[in-house]
Amino acid sequence: MRRIRITFQTVSEESAENGDFEETGWINEEGETVEPDDYDVDEHGSESAAAVALAVKIIGRGCEASDYPNVCVGHTWYTETDADVDYSNGNETTQSFHLDGFSEEEERAIYSEITGR
Repeated sequence: MRRIRITFQTVSEESAENGDFEETGWINEEGETVEPDDYDVDEHGSESAAAVALAVKIIGRGCEASDYPNVCVGHTWYTETDADVDYSNGNETTQSFHLDGFSEEEERAIYSEITGR
C-alpha cells in the first residue's frame, strides 16, 4: 500500500537561536493512502504513473527534497519551502511528506516532478 506520512516542525525565535525546533510531531502518522482508481489509471496511462501524479498533488510543488542532487530511494522526504507564520508569536511551521510503499521507479519519478531534476 502506497501512502504519504506527514510530519510538522515548528521553529520559534528562541529555538532558532539554539539551532533546534520548538516542536515536532506527526500530523498524519498513518499516512494518506495513494491508490489510484480506474479513472486515474486511464488518465495517466498506468497505475504507477497515476500514483506518481497523485503523490505530487498531495505533496505539492512548493517543497524541497531532503536529498540533493539525487534521490536516495527510501530515505528522501519533502519539506515545504514556505512556512505558515503565527503572527501572534512569530513561530513558523512547515510540513514534511514521507513516502512509504512506493517503488524505486515511482520515488525517482516523484523526485523528478517535484525538484525538476
